[in-house]
Amino acid sequence: MSHSTYWENVPYSDLVNDFFAIKPSDVDGVANLSALYYREFLLKKVFAILEFGNIPEDWDLDYMLTHLFLDGLFIITDTPAGVLPLAAGLTGINVFNHPTRAVVANPVLGNFERIIGETCAVVKLQYNYTGIDKMLRRYSCLLAMCDSSIAVNLMNSKVAFIGLAEDKKQSDDMKLMYDKLSSGEPAIFVKRDQISENSFFFNHVKENYVANDIQELKRAIVNEFLTEIGINNNNFEKKERLITDEVNANNMEVNFNVQHWIDNIKEGVDVANKLYNLGLSVNLRKFNENPSQGQTEGVENA
Repeated sequence: MSHSTYWENVPYSDLVNDFFAIKPSDVDGVANLSALYYREFLLKKVFAILEFGNIPEDWDLDYMLTHLFLDGLFIITDTPAGVLPLAAGLTGINVFNHPTRAVVANPVLGNFERIIGETCAVVKLQYNYTGIDKMLRRYSCLLAMCDSSIAVNLMNSKVAFIGLAEDKKQSDDMKLMYDKLSSGEPAIFVKRDQISENSFFFNHVKENYVANDIQELKRAIVNEFLTEIGINNNNFEKKERLITDEVNANNMEVNFNVQHWIDNIKEGVDVANKLYNLGLSVNLRKFNENPSQGQTEGVENA
């Protein structure tokens, strides 16, 4: 039977099940439950960095943030239901290679187009109108792989020793000895020929235990992610004494991505305010009045 003939004879439901099946033998760092968990974990941290002000009561902030960070944008436009933020696609091109029209396909409001800057405002996250899906995939994959390594290491740590037996009777005798040891008997007496010095192989579980190191690695990965989204953290090598320039360099790195994001978002919000007489604002949320507090302990002037 040829390959094409084989697939023609396979029921459609079997093809779908095979395509979407989870294959434990495959090494997939993205499409697994642990990675999906961390994706949501990281996305909630991203949602917390922005603070929108003067949002109308009938607007859904979660909807806005989801499309802003995952799709890269949403538009603000007038509709029969009032001025609303909506998910949209972009089309057209101007002399600067920017889109000129927004296309909306809404299950309630229907399908329609708007002219960017005239009948709608585009609130975009980045210069290229994309979201942070790649970033989320990267960090969720790394964290999921850490969890997998920890699980394997903990499982291996359970194996303290392996007993080698000549036959089933000797194996049963060795199991009985282990049961007595585990129950706390202070002394066990056996025939000399029941065991030998090579009967047991001991696994040095402490020497192979790296779960604590991987936990530290996870913390470092999360800190690196926090740096990318503009949240101050201890994402630099811990030293007894840090000079001021080192701390300032870390603070500058923290601001790079998020400053680009906030500039783009404010640009779109300003256009929406002018078009529809809104009072929208957007700022970075202040988690701590002195975010470097606790990081500069022991800092001395350069």
